[in-house]
Amino acid sequence: MASLSELTCTYLTLIVHGCEVMVTEAKINALIKAAGVNVEPFWPGLLAKALASINTGASSSM
Repeated sequence: MASLSELTCTYLTLIVHGCEVMVTEAKINALIKAAGVNVEPFWPGLLAKALASINTGASSSM
């Protein structure tokens, strides 16, 4: 089962992507701060690095 930190960062990553901007650790962290939630500090960087080499726009056009 996914942790609350993992789910939070995943949803915030989708929000950033939905705004059609590049997903970065800084943008994920800004949303975490704005949402007032606490997540394990490795999640934002991990997700940003994982998505850096993926064309996420291609997956949303299906």
